[in-house]
Amino acid sequence: MMELAREDFPFTWTEMDIQTDDEIHEKYMLMIPVIEKDGEVLLYGNIGYVDLVEILS
Repeated sequence: MMELAREDFPFTWTEMDIQTDDEIHEKYMLMIPVIEKDGEVLLYGNIGYVDLVEILS
């Protein structure tokens, strides 16, 4: 879905495995998946294509 959105809205992202970092795991474990930018959570939980387009527009 991220690749599909990137076709219309060029952006990059970093995928993180929260299980390798206890601090991040504790912070986000109930919110996965999470989209965060500059320390601000933009979306979490059940994220759809329309949700991505809204935050990228």
